[in-house]
Amino acid sequence: MNIIHIFISNFVLLVPLLLSVIFTILFVLPFIPYEIAFIAPLLGIMTTIFWIVNKPELMSWSSVLIIGLIHDFLLGLTVGLSCISLVIVRYIIIKLLYKYDGASILNTFLYIALGVFIWITCVTLLRTVIQYQLFNYLNVFFQYFLSVTFSPIIILINKYIVNKLKQ
Repeated sequence: MNIIHIFISNFVLLVPLLLSVIFTILFVLPFIPYEIAFIAPLLGIMTTIFWIVNKPELMSWSSVLIIGLIHDFLLGLTVGLSCISLVIVRYIIIKLLYKYDGASILNTFLYIALGVFIWITCVTLLRTVIQYQLFNYLNVFFQYFLSVTFSPIIILINKYIVNKLKQ
């Protein structure tokens, strides 16, 4: 009985990391036709930002780095781009959370919109500098727009899981 309780309590600590990894893998899977795959919503990044906003103690710096590395490997980015971008996003959101209280659904939506904007901007600028690669910024805009559009669904799914974890 005690071993089961220890296992369940430790599993709860891994739920945000596992959800972010699952949504990152869903982002990479070829559900979307190849022509528009460049503008797929950033499901894993939105899930990570949700957990940073609502349960920052469960989405630690190491979890952010792991999710960034997985995202880099799955997308074929230069190793470290997503890591650096997610660390910047986590730092800014944590600073904003200390300044402004509350993690309501509306605030979470605004934090996710801000976090996705910062992440996309960092990755785009770093890829431009490191890889000397120019982008069609219209695709970047549409990816941000789709991510913000899908974020209420991600918020509701994760809110449901947060409520289940409290029980």
